[in-house]
Amino acid sequence: MKLTRLCRSAESEIRDNCPAMYVAGDPTVMVGQGTKLDPETAAELLDRAGDEDGVAIPTATVLRAAGLFLATQGRPGIAAEVEAFLAEWDGDRA
Repeated sequence: MKLTRLCRSAESEIRDNCPAMYVAGDPTVMVGQGTKLDPETAAELLDRAGDEDGVAIPTATVLRAAGLFLATQGRPGIAAEVEAFLAEWDGDRA
C-alpha cells in the first residue's frame, strides 16, 4: 500500500513526526500514525479484530487531514475553512 502524508500534528517536531495522517493509494482509505493506546483504553474499542490496534491522534490533525484531502478532490476552500475553524476552536479552548 502506497501512503502519502497529508499532515502531521504541530507537536510532531518534538515527537519524531508523529502523529500524522496519510491517504493510501486507494483514496477511500486514510491511515493514522499516533501513540499506541494503553491496554485499558484499547480494551474499550468495539469489535476490534486480532490484527487491529488503536492509536491516539489529535482531533485537529484528523480535521486538518480531512480538509487537505478534500482540497485535493476539487474542494480547495475546505482546507481554509478547517484552518479557520481550528484557529477559533483553539482560541475557545485556551
